Amino acid sequence: MKRTRSYFWITLFLGLFLTFSLFHFFTLSSVAGENGSLIRIGLIRSLFRDTSEPLMQVIMRPFKSLMEAQTGVQGQLVAGGDANDLAQRLKSGDCQLGIFHGFEFAWARQTVPELKPLLIAVPPLAPSRMERGGGGPYLRAHLVVAAEGSAKSVADLKGQVIALPYMSREHCRLFLERRCVPPGSSPAKFFSRLAIPRDAADAIDDIIAGTTAAAVIDDGDLESYRSQYPEYFAKVKVLLQSEAFPCAVIAYYPGKLSQALLDRFREGMLSAKDSRQGRQVMQLCRISSFEEVPDDFDKMLVDIAKAYPPRK
Repeated sequence: MKRTRSYFWITLFLGLFLTFSLFHFFTLSSVAGENGSLIRIGLIRSLFRDTSEPLMQVIMRPFKSLMEAQTGVQGQLVAGGDANDLAQRLKSGDCQLGIFHGFEFAWARQTVPELKPLLIAVPPLAPSRMERGGGGPYLRAHLVVAAEGSAKSVADLKGQVIALPYMSREHCRLFLERRCVPPGSSPAKFFSRLAIPRDAADAIDDIIAGTTAAAVIDDGDLESYRSQYPEYFAKVKVLLQSEAFPCAVIAYYPGKLSQALLDRFREGMLSAKDSRQGRQVMQLCRISSFEEVPDDFDKMLVDIAKAYPPRK
């Protein structure tokens, strides 16, 4: 089976070229905040799994520059540690804002309940609970297998190869660890091998080709594949679907930033999607927009923390 897609290295080169072009643009156009304001923004460790802090700083330069251009406030990105570490750094004032995966923010609120969400970061093609009568966007993961295969449950995948695409979102990894193996087991013990294909499309192609038995795929990536390649999509099926995960969060601890500065930051980032440069930078970060916190967000946090308690 062959499909037309850009070669990996060409895509990587163009992505890096765009990244540094945008970084140069935004650096020249950004302005300092009031009285030289500098906001330290802590990044949850899992955002950069297997990446050093110096490399993280390079990767996030376009986001930092977008933030400065949109809000007029100088920012410093710092590695924030795990959910509890970042929660404590926000509480102490060492960081004024923190970026969490939604489920890790739910974990952080268990230790520092005063933490507040400022904005959510919505990925492309994220489903919305509004489609089912109320609520905002969310994330979901799917365990995908061959439509004509013999697998009827997770137990049927024992000893087979499963795929988790490169750069998968963290909720997909958590879903793999907690729902795609029997209780008390782990992916390393249950499956013969964990394959890491280049992207979700390759992972699904490998299922169709029979080289892997299953793959954990993000909802947005699965929808993208369905719309682009409907004839191939018909050859796979969803064996198991995850709970609704809350979107990533920009959070703060009350009293560490003035309300005026919080409002300025919120309004600036909400409008990022309105400029071509803003959309390009967010696309590099796999974000379609920053949005207001939905009304049902607190309930989503409680529900996901119950379904997926913090790692021990």
